[in-house]
Amino acid sequence: MRSLIRLIVWLMGLGLVVLIGSHWVFSPQYTVAAEVVIQMAPERVWAHVGDLSRWPSWVKGLERFDVVPGTGQGGVTANARIYTGFQGIDLVVRVVESLPDLRLRYEIHGGPQNGVTSTIELHPGQDGRSTRVRWSESQTPPGLWGNLKAAGLKSLVTTHHEESLNQLKFTLERAI
Repeated sequence: MRSLIRLIVWLMGLGLVVLIGSHWVFSPQYTVAAEVVIQMAPERVWAHVGDLSRWPSWVKGLERFDVVPGTGQGGVTANARIYTGFQGIDLVVRVVESLPDLRLRYEIHGGPQNGVTSTIELHPGQDGRSTRVRWSESQTPPGLWGNLKAAGLKSLVTTHHEESLNQLKFTLERAI
């Protein structure tokens, strides 16, 4: 019985050290920005970025993506299930701003990114035939373990955004 109590006290102490250490080592928020240049005019890129029904062709990890028109401020909401590699996460993507050929801003509801607003921006190249696509988001996860959650989410979200943008580039440039 004594050894069990010692083990519990030791594990609680270790947890406390990890918790305190994470507040010194890790930032309480993450900010992610991924970019890609696509050799295509912004209006052609927008056709895939601004139309949520086309997201399954380039956004990585979507198991399910059901678009519900006319429900968000931007006119569209989608019920999604994303496979993270070890589990599926159900969430709702709600468009909050849609400026054709320029910017799409949406909120995520559900999952570890609940309440996050992400932005996809299109910047035309000087030649008018290329587009720089920038996908960004920032979040401060709540709670005692928020710092550790932010550190984990930063790498996952960065990888997801980079892979998705590369898939978008591949999909669009392959069609040329």
